[in-house]
Amino acid sequence: MNVVCATDDNFIQHCCIMLVSLLSNNKDVNIFILTEGLIPENQRIIEEEVTEKGGRVRFCKVEGSLIDSLPLSKAEGLNHISKATYYRILIADILPKDVEKVLYLDCDIVVDASLEALWQIDMTGKAIAASPQLGSGYNCERLGYPIEDGYFNAGVTMMNLAYCRENHITEEMVDYAVRNRDKLLFNDQDILNGVLHDRSIHILPQWNMTSACYVIDLDKRGDKRKGVVINDYAAAKKNIHERRMSPCIIHYVSKPKPWSENCVHPLYHLYYKYAKKTLHYNHLEPQDEKKRQRAVRKNIFRNILSAIKQRFYKTDPTRM
Repeated sequence: MNVVCATDDNFIQHCCIMLVSLLSNNKDVNIFILTEGLIPENQRIIEEEVTEKGGRVRFCKVEGSLIDSLPLSKAEGLNHISKATYYRILIADILPKDVEKVLYLDCDIVVDASLEALWQIDMTGKAIAASPQLGSGYNCERLGYPIEDGYFNAGVTMMNLAYCRENHITEEMVDYAVRNRDKLLFNDQDILNGVLHDRSIHILPQWNMTSACYVIDLDKRGDKRKGVVINDYAAAKKNIHERRMSPCIIHYVSKPKPWSENCVHPLYHLYYKYAKKTLHYNHLEPQDEKKRQRAVRKNIFRNILSAIKQRFYKTDPTRM
């Protein structure tokens, strides 16, 4: 299995915990780290964590000038995102040509199961496999493609590099980013969707259980156009209900993250479960549970108020 992630010096802790969770549940893994350069100490930490768990790691230097022309989102809540997010669209050109398929993982992820079934997905004739974001069809319209194709989350993506190289997908994505810079809100995720929406496979949410899968009104999420439901995501919702407390991959998309105060994610403790398995971060302790539960109650109350509000004011584009 070939796995790719991207990090800088500010995200080493989370990158290591993600990799240790991956290697605790999967064997024979080649790991490629995309970076513009890490300080020697941080590179050594990653090498020690991966080697201790039986993995193999290679660091791939990314030339920053390749992405300097690409825009970063100024949307509220996304100002923490660095240009490292764009490394993903360059993978086919950066990795060795004999690497024909990879699994890309964001670093705000915990892997809690074998990924062999995901790795074995048939990618013939497709560039990417990713899990759809329920009710995000309005992003399709913003980016100018059919809402029927849906909009996927790019934090977990299987990438057919052989297909991408043969069809010059990297050049197509860079060109799309430059031409559509005023439309982009979610950086490389928008680019991947805008270019590959009709060359993608939608996988079940158990492979990328994002924070949005834990909303209280999940069954009301979907895509509408002119009052007609286009995508109801029935299979995805069924999978979420079955696997929301036992997903293969947990993706801590929203703030606060597990390493921040007042994290309300129901599976936030898994971050600390795998921190304990690391060499360098096994001293980390979860936040005070009483304090966290207060934040959880406040969050539930806010969500209930929001759901009530939506019955009268249709301001949420994700609701059917």
